[in-house]
Amino acid sequence: MTSVESNIERIGMPGGAHGEVGEKGELVAFQILYEGPGTYAKEFEGAGYGLVLDDDGESCYLYAATEDFQEVLDGLHLYNQDSPGRLDPGEKIYIIWNPVLAKAGLYYHGFFQAIVDFANSAACCRTGQPQPEPSGWCRSQHHWDPKMQRGLTFNRV
Repeated sequence: MTSVESNIERIGMPGGAHGEVGEKGELVAFQILYEGPGTYAKEFEGAGYGLVLDDDGESCYLYAATEDFQEVLDGLHLYNQDSPGRLDPGEKIYIIWNPVLAKAGLYYHGFFQAIVDFANSAACCRTGQPQPEPSGWCRSQHHWDPKMQRGLTFNRV
């Protein structure tokens, strides 16, 4: 078990899709049980933002969106169905939210897979795809940047 998973378990994340505040009051972890292809959404109430995991059975994307899900700000490719890192039904995924930094990360298989920094209009994912639109919301490349994890882990990577 990784340090992120052990800290999630320590703050009470067994079963269901719910969240708990971390020890300093800034991190919130939402556990979601992946049940197969479909759409999984989490709004960050009052922040103006949300995340949508969309798996159509062929590919899976994480979308940064407005809180009401009326506007997609950015899209990050996570995997294709034939990828070794795909999600399988019954697996737990976590959305880690830092409301102070307005930053969220998607965590599964022992690692953050994608991170969205809403405050700085930046995003990254393990696949680095697709390239952001030049005139779009995201001002960063989607290439994986481990420094983006800062503020999303209990040991402050």
